[in-house]
Amino acid sequence: MVCMKSGMLHLILFVKRFSVKGFTPYRPGVSRRLLLIPVLVLAAGFAVYHHGKKPETVAEADDRVPVEAVFAQPAPDADIISVYGIVRPDREAKLAFKIGGMIRSVTVDAGERVEKGQVLAELDASEIDSRASRAALAVEKARRDVARLKPLGEKGYASAQSVADARTALEAARADQRAVEFDRSLARITAPADGVVLARHAEARELVAPGAPVLTVSAGSDSFVLKTGLSDRDMARVKTGDPATIRLDAFEGMEMQGEVSRLAAESDPRSGTFEAEIRFIEPAHPLVSGFIGQVQIRPAISGANASAVTIPASALLEGHGSQASVFLVDKQTHLVERRRLTVGRIRGENILVTEGLTPDSVIVTAGAAYLHEGARVRITGDLAALP
Repeated sequence: MVCMKSGMLHLILFVKRFSVKGFTPYRPGVSRRLLLIPVLVLAAGFAVYHHGKKPETVAEADDRVPVEAVFAQPAPDADIISVYGIVRPDREAKLAFKIGGMIRSVTVDAGERVEKGQVLAELDASEIDSRASRAALAVEKARRDVARLKPLGEKGYASAQSVADARTALEAARADQRAVEFDRSLARITAPADGVVLARHAEARELVAPGAPVLTVSAGSDSFVLKTGLSDRDMARVKTGDPATIRLDAFEGMEMQGEVSRLAAESDPRSGTFEAEIRFIEPAHPLVSGFIGQVQIRPAISGANASAVTIPASALLEGHGSQASVFLVDKQTHLVERRRLTVGRIRGENILVTEGLTPDSVIVTAGAAYLHEGARVRITGDLAALP
């Protein structure tokens, strides 16, 4: 204010100095200075006007944090059990030699059809033939001992105990001979039924241990099943006959219908899951053992997922096991609350929530890093019009 008064005083003195009092002789530069008088007067008036004008009110700062949010979506199909499995023949057998040894020949390859009784593989019989010869000689010796001791016993020259021991030795030798002959019969693998060779596990001239699989064949059935593993929670809800939808990668996800045909009575000790078999109902394409596919089982028994919802997986703040948390927006106050959830399986970009949310819950999906419990938010994006 003091500065403004001083400026006005200088202006007045300037005007008085150059005012006309009578006739003033012409001096160079005087007319130019006189032209500055109106400009200075206007500038002074403009300054006085703006000094007297009240400052505009400053808009109140918006402390709301901008975020994006979505509604939790109902998941009516959450009860469906979705697992992956592999296509296998309805019945299959792993064929092996009872005794170990060197393989002499394997006459079939994977994919070949075989007939019941057809010879599929053989062991080198040199060792088993030697055992058979020794067993035959042992029987012959025992027979001679009985023939020699029997008349001596009748005449009292040999004890009854000696004769009985000889007869026992003969029976034991005959039992050993039968065992060797049985092993010899199992030195050859034959097809148990008409079927297809599914896998060949060994080659000629290889040494194999007793019971080691050499071939796997389908056991007299052209039907196929999809084998999969179920958790104990899913196993408790599934029963034989439950409908299922199967999608095989080989046929670009084409849907095929099936049903649960068999359930294991105990879990696999290696994986901890229960094996389930899904029988194909009139498959639209020829099936091959080894195809990979997804099966969705619709159990008759509802589980904990009946009231589940889905939310974007990006909304999760943290998680451990089946527990996670998100920021929940109050639709009236727009204040956020950190909510603990129980989550299930991941479904694409979304995750299943079995406890903690309802279908009308508003969940923060972007901007959560700038929030804290009780923060006020401004929703942008699709839910920007939320009152």
